[in-house]
Amino acid sequence: MALPKLNNVPKYETVIPSTQQSVRFRPYLVKEEKVLMLAMESQDTQQALNAVVDTIESCIEGIDKSKLTTFDVEYLFTRIRAKSVGETTKLALKCTECETPNETVIPIEDITIDVPKIANKVKITDDISVSLRWPRYNDIMDLNDYTSQTEMTFKMIIRCMEAIENGDERIMVKDESEAEVLEFVES
Repeated sequence: MALPKLNNVPKYETVIPSTQQSVRFRPYLVKEEKVLMLAMESQDTQQALNAVVDTIESCIEGIDKSKLTTFDVEYLFTRIRAKSVGETTKLALKCTECETPNETVIPIEDITIDVPKIANKVKITDDISVSLRWPRYNDIMDLNDYTSQTEMTFKMIIRCMEAIENGDERIMVKDESEAEVLEFVES
């Protein structure tokens, strides 16, 4: 006799903060919780973060994890966790004056993220502008290979550049070599 399959998982809706796209998601299952727990036990930050993003990808229908910003990942995982484990969490916060820990209950469902409306175009000169995008989760993860904070900063600037406008000409950064883009940034 075959064991029954448990397929009655509820679906919920949320909005991806960076794009305002409405998506459906489900709570994470025991198999995803196991992966999360193993990743946390490893004490490898990259493995833990990858487990979080993989869980998001498993629980949300039709999402492209490569386009998620860092704040999208944090917000979406919080929403999934609220429906999976519980809609509140307890934290022990220390008093800044007496150092006494105080238990605080945080309603996870009440957590919101306000993405500021900002111009993504930065005017460099009268003729030259740069169009930028929010840093994506993958951008942050790929920076682990660099030890210098300065080098990481320059790599992040380059990764977040989408286009350079020079008068009527729009040059897509992805179509240019990294060396040429770095030379532009350094100039």
